[in-house]
Amino acid sequence: MKELSGRLSALDPEASESLKVITYFDKLIDGRVGAEGMLRGAAVLCGAPIGHRRAGQESGRRFAADGTELHAGPPDGWPSAPAGEGSVVWLERGDAAHANDALVLERVAIALSILSRRLDTLAPTRRAVEVLLAGDAADDERAEAAARLSFGAHARTHAMAIPASTTLYRALPHAMVGTRFGIVRAVLAPDDGAPASRAGIGIAARSAGDLRESWRSALIALRLADDERPVMRAADLGALLSLAETEDQRATAHPDAQAIEDLATGPWTVRMLRALVDGASQRALAAEAGVHHSTMCARLLKLPGSLGYDPSTSAGRTRLDVALMLHRLAHVRFDDER
Repeated sequence: MKELSGRLSALDPEASESLKVITYFDKLIDGRVGAEGMLRGAAVLCGAPIGHRRAGQESGRRFAADGTELHAGPPDGWPSAPAGEGSVVWLERGDAAHANDALVLERVAIALSILSRRLDTLAPTRRAVEVLLAGDAADDERAEAAARLSFGAHARTHAMAIPASTTLYRALPHAMVGTRFGIVRAVLAPDDGAPASRAGIGIAARSAGDLRESWRSALIALRLADDERPVMRAADLGALLSLAETEDQRATAHPDAQAIEDLATGPWTVRMLRALVDGASQRALAAEAGVHHSTMCARLLKLPGSLGYDPSTSAGRTRLDVALMLHRLAHVRFDDER
C-alpha cells in the first residue's frame, strides 16, 4: 500500500490523498473503533466539524476539528451522507469544500454503517454470556441464554477469563465483564483449550446454573497466571482452589499474605521468595539480590522472625508457597492490562 501511495503521489497528488483517506478509515474499521472514535478521527482528518444523527433523533453528536465534542445539533444544510438505517453524517466546512470532503463523508458513513451492523449482530451473544455469568439471573433467563448459544442441557462448558486487550485465538461466545478485579473478557467454550495467549480456564460446568461457579474459578485462575504460567487451569489447583475462594470472601488479607507484603517493602522481593520456595541456593539468591552471599546468609537467618515460621523446613516452604499465592490473589488487578 505504501508503494502504491508513493507511485500515485508522483503521478497524481490528489489521488494519493484519496488513497490515504480510504486507508485511514480501513484501519479504524479493522481496529474496531467505536462510533465516537470514528467521528473524532474523521473530524481531525478533514479539519472541520463532523456530525452524526441517529434515526428518529432531532439532533446529533458533533465533533470539532481538534476532536473535541461540540454541543448537539441538526445537519441543517451541510453536505451529508446516509450512514445506514436512517442515520446521517454531515461535514460543516465554513469555507470552500476541499477535494476529499465528499470522500471523507462517504467513508465515515460506510464505517458507521458497518459498525452498526456489527454491533447488532454481536449484541445478543454478548448479552447471553452476561446472563449466564450473572449472579442474579433467573433460571428461565439462563435457559434462554443457553439456548441462544446452542449449549446442550448437560454439555460440559468452561467459563474462561482473559485480559481485555488479549486477542482470542478462535471464535467463541464472549463479552467484556466488569469485576471487582477490573474489566476482563469472559469466554464460554465447550473444552478447556486455551482461547488466548493468557487465560484463566474455569472448572467444567455441566449446566447453565453451574457456569457462575466456573466463572469464579476462571477469575481466580487468571489472577494466578503469570509470564511463566500464562495459561492457568482452575482444575489444576486442586484443594488450593477452595482455599482461594475462601480467601476471596475475606475483608482483609490473610496474615501470611500481609507478611509477604511487609517483606516486599524491604530487601526481599516476591520473585526472590518464589525462588526460595523453588529451592534456589543461597548463592543464587545472593546473585538475584545483587549482594554478597554472607549478606544473604544474614537475611535468611532473619526470615523466620519476619514470616513467623521457618521457610527452610518442608512445612515452612509449603506455607510460604501458599502465602505467595494468597498475596498474588490480593494484589492482581486487570485494569492496567487494557
